[in-house]
This record gives sequence, structure tokens and C-alpha cells, in this order.
Amino acid sequence: MKPVSSFFAATYAEAREKFLTAADAAGAKIVDTYKHPMKGPDGGELATDVAWLGPRSAKKLLVLVSSTHGIEGYCGSGCQVSWLENRHYHRDASPDTATLIVHAINPQGFAFGRRVNEDNVDLNRNFLDFSRPLPKNPDYEALQDKINPKEWNDNSMAEAERAIADFYGRPNAEFLAKATHFAQHVNPKGTGFGGLEPTWSNKTFRSILANWMQNKTDICLVDYHTGLGPFGHGDMIYAGQPGEGMARQWFDHVTPTEEQLKGTEHLANRLTGMLCQVPPEACPGARVTSGAIEYGTYDRRSVGKSTRGDVWLHAYGDPSSKQGQEMKAYIREMFYPSSIEWKVMVASRSNDILRQALTGLKYA
Repeated sequence: MKPVSSFFAATYAEAREKFLTAADAAGAKIVDTYKHPMKGPDGGELATDVAWLGPRSAKKLLVLVSSTHGIEGYCGSGCQVSWLENRHYHRDASPDTATLIVHAINPQGFAFGRRVNEDNVDLNRNFLDFSRPLPKNPDYEALQDKINPKEWNDNSMAEAERAIADFYGRPNAEFLAKATHFAQHVNPKGTGFGGLEPTWSNKTFRSILANWMQNKTDICLVDYHTGLGPFGHGDMIYAGQPGEGMARQWFDHVTPTEEQLKGTEHLANRLTGMLCQVPPEACPGARVTSGAIEYGTYDRRSVGKSTRGDVWLHAYGDPSSKQGQEMKAYIREMFYPSSIEWKVMVASRSNDILRQALTGLKYA
């Protein structure tokens, strides 16, 4: 049996190769490859690969998506490869269920070690109807000079943290703030930029959805994320979304309800423009359970600092400098911990969740 660490990769190119190899070995067919218009840091091809495992006539579908937040693809890809390598589909799926695996929906962010895409757009805030007025984030607009300062040093960051804490009447900035977590559509160089139009990845996912997710009776989508919560813990973020579906019946843990969340700082299931919100609208007639699994890494303050630092680095800094390389290593650790134990925890949790999803689909 292969060690769990072997399913995870050090680069996007390695992750893609492992995925394609594992898909082939498991009997999955690559049904689509969407080549990104840009090249990777090594000059290599960037692409979103789509694999189909199971009968083409299946009316029930499990959908697995990695790298919505680019660099978080290291986790999602490793979990997809682990599940394929261990042939869990063949053990757990019913004859009328197939699996659609979307590898690296944001390949540019994955390859360059960023949560955002090539235009600094947070893809998981970009799935909106751009013909309508875009969501407002007055908190961000009031604090944008502090959230995304043009200078990055200890003094500027200390001042920014104090300003954010004072704005919310808190003793410090160690909490999730709407200003930093919700989308903003006013500063293309800032944190949480949701874009002004659909991105390449947005259009690609909608194409995949149109080609492979129609005319199904039941769909369960799992979108892989990292960076929020206790180390290695997988939080199922389905509550409060149109795609909550059968999540509470199928999974052993789901994010608390909106009623339970009153007065808390849990904002993840109150966001707009998320990828998992698209299938319930775009797959009429199907019973849809669509959400995300969020794996914890480090404390909120450190994770948030890495995200804002990466945005600053690409807007005002030099990624090739010593400072730039240190910041790149920092955000990588925040969203893809080097700990082998963490990799074991997330892969194991993923396999359990997918078993529960397939069992739920079996009896749907």
C-alpha cells in the first residue's frame, strides 16, 4: 500500500501528472481538458482536466472539484488522487452512480501558489449574475487602505490591525471580519476581489456543468478548501446554502444552521458568488446537495495575514525578491501544511465523506 504522502505533490505539474495517472489506473476517462491561455511558472501547460468514472448512463452523480482557491488545489488534488488510487468508487458506488472529477478548476492560481486567479480574482466570489448590480461590501470600502496597505512592514501592519479591530469594537483583529471575508468589487488589487465579469475558470466550470451534469436525478458536489478551522479538521460547509440538500442526512458533520450561527463569527456559509451555489440553479429537475469541505490549517490571524501579504506582493512588491520568496513560502504553509500528519488527516476525512456521499446517493 502506498503511503498517503505519495498522493500529494510539490508542484502543479506533479499534481496534474499524479491525477492523470491515478484516473487512468482507476478506469476513469478524461472526457474534457480545458487549456488555460497562460503558461505555468516552468513554461508548461496549464489546464483543467475532467475525468468521468462509472457508467455514462448514470442518473446519479458525485462531483469532486479541486483548486477553486488555486493553492488549495494541493489538498484537493491529493484527496482526489488518494480516493482514485485506493479504488473507493469501485467499493462504495452503486451501479446507477458515476463520479465527475474536476481537477484544478483554477490552474493558474494553483501553479503560481496563489488563492486567486491571474487577475487577482477570488474565484469563489465570482459566480454571480454580472447583468445585475454587484454585491456591496461597505466594511471593505471603509477599511480598504488598512486591509490592503501599499506598504508592508511591521509598523504598517500593526496600524492596520488596530484600525480593523477598532472599526468592529474588538480588542484585536483575531476574528473573521466581513471586510476581509466577503467579496468586494471596487479594488482589483485588493483582497477578496470578486471581479467585474466571469473569469476563465467560471466559464470553464459552467461549460463542464452544461456538458456533464445535466439530466441527472441526484447530484452531490464536494468542493475542496483549506485554511479555516482546527488543524486537519474537515468542516462540511453546506448549511444556509441553496444546495444544502441532503447534507444533514448523509454526512456525520455539517456546518451549523443559520439559527445556530446567530451571534457567531462563522461567515463561510453566508457568502455570495461561490462555485457550489451554481449547480442548484443550473441543474433543473435534479435533487442537488452542493457545498464545500474546509480543512483547518493554522490560526485565523496567520492565515489572513498570508492572504493579504500575497495580494500586496503581487500588487506592489517583487515576488522574485528574498522577501517575496519568504512570503510565497508562508502562504503555501498556511494553505498546504508541510506536516505529513495533516495530509493523512485530510485524505482520511475525504475518503470518509465520499463514502457517505455515495451511500447517500445509493439510497436517494
